[in-house]
Amino acid sequence: MSHAVNNTLELVDRLGLIEDQIEQLREQQEDLKNQLKLLGAGTYVGDLFTTTVKHTAERKTVAWAKVAKELNAPEELVTKYTTVAKDIMSAETNPRANVQIVY
Repeated sequence: MSHAVNNTLELVDRLGLIEDQIEQLREQQEDLKNQLKLLGAGTYVGDLFTTTVKHTAERKTVAWAKVAKELNAPEELVTKYTTVAKDIMSAETNPRANVQIVY
């Protein structure tokens, strides 16, 4: 195999490994967020970071494609189809002020 092919294979494999690690970290992230959400809405302070858990009573989204189809209009038009999600918990973590994070 040529050097270019070997280099490409190495890049693909490195990318795949990184993407796998990211997926594993995302799973860990969601698990930790879910644990914090179980504590309820509020602000939780660690040594380095602060996480705020928020409860959203209701969230609405519009099914844009259905609206455009029903109105025989361009996809940009929206008015009718809306889905509602309720009791949403979210968690956001930010570095604390004046704290240097060393990895």
